[in-house]
Amino acid sequence: MHLLCATDFSQTATTAADVAAALAKKLQLPLRLVHATQDYIVMGDLPVVVPDDHPVREQLKNEAERLRATGIPVVEELRHGSASFEIIDAAAEQPTQIIVLGSVGRGMASRWLIGSVAERVAEAASVPTLVVRQADLLLDWLQGGTSLRALCGVDFTASADAAIAALKPWIAQGRVDVAAAYMRPAQEPIPAGERQDTYQRDVWERLHAILGDIPMKVYVRKVAGQPAAKFLQTADDRKSGLLVVGTHQRHGWQRLKAPSFSRSVLAHAVTNILCAPAASAPAPPIPAIRHVLLATDFTDLCTEALRHAHSLLPSGGTIHLVHVCYEPTRGINPVIASEVYFDHSVATAKSRKEAEEKLHALTTSFHHVPGVTLTSEVLTHEDFATAICEAADRKGADVICLGTKGHSRAGAAILGSTVQAVLARAHKPVFVVTPPLA
Repeated sequence: MHLLCATDFSQTATTAADVAAALAKKLQLPLRLVHATQDYIVMGDLPVVVPDDHPVREQLKNEAERLRATGIPVVEELRHGSASFEIIDAAAEQPTQIIVLGSVGRGMASRWLIGSVAERVAEAASVPTLVVRQADLLLDWLQGGTSLRALCGVDFTASADAAIAALKPWIAQGRVDVAAAYMRPAQEPIPAGERQDTYQRDVWERLHAILGDIPMKVYVRKVAGQPAAKFLQTADDRKSGLLVVGTHQRHGWQRLKAPSFSRSVLAHAVTNILCAPAASAPAPPIPAIRHVLLATDFTDLCTEALRHAHSLLPSGGTIHLVHVCYEPTRGINPVIASEVYFDHSVATAKSRKEAEEKLHALTTSFHHVPGVTLTSEVLTHEDFATAICEAADRKGADVICLGTKGHSRAGAAILGSTVQAVLARAHKPVFVVTPPLA
């Protein structure tokens, strides 16, 4: 495994090479320095004077020697052909962890006419590409002087997972202030029962699953126009030194059908960009069930549901039983509301006590299964499904287990209430237990 740095000997490329050398030293990887010179084109039988590669080879050798002085192994390589194609091919020929190259960015007109080498490499390479535009921020971080502010553009696709995963090696090398931004389209409705902070929770869980238990901040921005512009504005507000985006690597007609978020960021960002292809997204781990939340209403199906909850824990774990007692919120009229609320409070307190006694009897009477711990809790809420979903999040449940009497259309009235609401709102798998056949 090595780190690949492309150079054209410009000042931008030189500062990018400094970053590549410092990063290679941090990651303890050899550096592969590549320069691509334009290939020769022969027209018919015309005589061609082949240019002398010696001056270019001397430049490449001198640059490699300069980087070796930093204490890392450097291998230089001169290639012939289009710069972007040669860089992509070079990364594919040998195991490469990351490509590093410099870019000054281009305006929209220039971008449409000739594009950008950095843009083409980032959107076609099979490994993450670091486009260096503010080398001082990265060098200060690599030398242990400052914390690096990273902003990751995420949604709920494989390319976003690839972007998050590409950030993981950076976190292991130094202080990284991690944040993620989800650009929610303005026309995207919020489902019934959901709230804006639900998106923040979903994004946070996605980051947490890949990066582990580290401090991170999540921004959800409602976007009416171009999401990339809002993302870059968020990056400017945060003074981010590294933008992390994923790319689906669409081309041709697919690119016209679906405007590329990563391409827009690459074209207009003024700071450093780490671009990761969707193909590099980590394979999701096989989920393990260790904590089951079982919602019960003390019907005849309760024992059957508890048996099935145990079946989900062959290696042991915890079953947390919950029962929700109805408790209304206060009304608008403070006088009448107080009277109504007081009456319901008395009824709720009585229901709560009865439910606690039934839960205790259920947990003590059920046959103990080695390795499985039973806990219980009585909740009060005006909405049963919301209480169950919130309890599952709070207890860190892997699965929500529910019982339903519904087998046919007639039973849909039961299934359509609490169980169906939980199925619509929960962000965890829901295991629905139906009565056994007679």
